[in-house]
Amino acid sequence: MTKVLIIFYLIVFFAACNNQASEIKTDNKIVSQTNNAANYTGLHGTWVRHNKNGFTLIEIKDTANVLYYQLTDREVDIDTITTDRYWYYRSKGTIGYRDSVTIWISTDKFRFDYKVKGDTLMEFDKTGDQGMFIKVYTDAEKAL
Repeated sequence: MTKVLIIFYLIVFFAACNNQASEIKTDNKIVSQTNNAANYTGLHGTWVRHNKNGFTLIEIKDTANVLYYQLTDREVDIDTITTDRYWYYRSKGTIGYRDSVTIWISTDKFRFDYKVKGDTLMEFDKTGDQGMFIKVYTDAEKAL
């Protein structure tokens, strides 16, 4: 019986040690993500893409606080009349950093990849470029 208890305590001890190691790794990822955020201070603000099908608007306040809005006119997009002509999607999101010029935004249902070039975000996927977002400013922001 004593051997079983010793083995049990050793398993619990090593399991506890492994949990602490994984928490440290998680903290390192958070620190790394924060360091990357410093390289992307120009991302903060409002980005918009508009075309004949509708628009997409992204508001970036910080890495963990992103708002994503999309409106599509299905009649124009798929060239048929549907019962729900307009498709509207709204979600909170977060930003992740791949390298010095590439980010991704993850919403509740979707993930989008972007190349950052000054005041332009180029959305892309495995089939190529999907659209260009430009940074826009309110009149109050322009006055600053």
